[in-house]
Amino acid sequence: MKRLLAFFLALLLALTSAVGLHFLAESRIHVDSNAFASWSGDGKFQAREAILQNLTEDTILTFGSSEFQHGVKTPYHPAKVFQNTKFQMMLIGAGFYQSLSHAITLASLGDEVQKKEAILFLSPQWFRKSGVQPEAFASRFSDSHYIAMLKNKHLSPKVKDYMIRRSQELLSVDPSMQNRIAQYNRILYTGDASLFDRVNYRIFTRFMEEKELQTTMMQLIKDRIVRKSSGSKTSDTPDFVSLIDQSIKDGDKHNQGNPFYMDDNVYKRLIRPSLKKKKNQSVNGSYSTSPEYEDLSCFLDVCEDLGIRPMLVMLPVNGYWYDYTGFPKEARADYYKKIRTIAKKYHASLLDYSDQEYTKYFFEDGVHIGKKGWAVINEDLYHFYQGHEKE
Repeated sequence: MKRLLAFFLALLLALTSAVGLHFLAESRIHVDSNAFASWSGDGKFQAREAILQNLTEDTILTFGSSEFQHGVKTPYHPAKVFQNTKFQMMLIGAGFYQSLSHAITLASLGDEVQKKEAILFLSPQWFRKSGVQPEAFASRFSDSHYIAMLKNKHLSPKVKDYMIRRSQELLSVDPSMQNRIAQYNRILYTGDASLFDRVNYRIFTRFMEEKELQTTMMQLIKDRIVRKSSGSKTSDTPDFVSLIDQSIKDGDKHNQGNPFYMDDNVYKRLIRPSLKKKKNQSVNGSYSTSPEYEDLSCFLDVCEDLGIRPMLVMLPVNGYWYDYTGFPKEARADYYKKIRTIAKKYHASLLDYSDQEYTKYFFEDGVHIGKKGWAVINEDLYHFYQGHEKE
């Protein structure tokens, strides 16, 4: 009898603790909206509920990859430039995120945002011949966003079918995950699920949602994301002229002569040790043929279905570095042309930075946005938010 009583007491304590942690996490993931939006913690991007809790009427969903995690400590990153403004870029993306992941996430969130606009940063490196790698896609896959995509009644069958097919193909490297999405498809799309499917789905999704909640809470605490706003948000325009001027001065300060106009600390640590090996290693390089173009079209199809106005940010390459590696200028020009064609087809706004290949300090290394790059791009995106696009 005593053992049975002890068991039930332990069970009660465990349940009480679990419920307490749940409500603690729910309250903790609602933080200063700008701080959350510009936060680039990995746990954020897959946690649908946490993103939804931190949307405002000025939030613009902003998709990209590893550039969001570079320059965070500089005054030029969006997290610093817009921290006290009403303009809120909800950054979604890190390394290994590409067009297909973002199409699924947009399909998940697009009906929930008040501002029907979306920004997508395009990295040329996404458009390699193989497109997104299966292992990369699997590592960034979000069950909760995929489920919400399937539930979205505003998506056309054609667009859903594409995302389902591509996801099944790419998740072949992770059979358990592939089996899970097949189950989601049966329950939420084709309607031929078994009783086992439905029971398993309910149990797993409850577990998954709680795991996302707890993971996000712990990362917010770890990264010291502030819970309350530091004050009212201003409608004043940041001083972009001064920011751009200062970015050039800082670029001069942090570049002591490397020929690629990268940050010296990056150049000395990552580039210079293998510099000789990189000479002319990319003479056959090309971004002209890639399944990524179809994935990008899918993202824009989602925009059309959900009534979202897209802005594509066509990042250039570091011309100094790409010339050194021998990557053909003609191949780069062909990539830029293809993106312009797709943007025109979908009537998407386009920030075309192809003329910035040789702009000093636009990059911090061979591919990631640097001081001046962020200063210039932030100004153009702010004009997009205000409804005045770059001419």
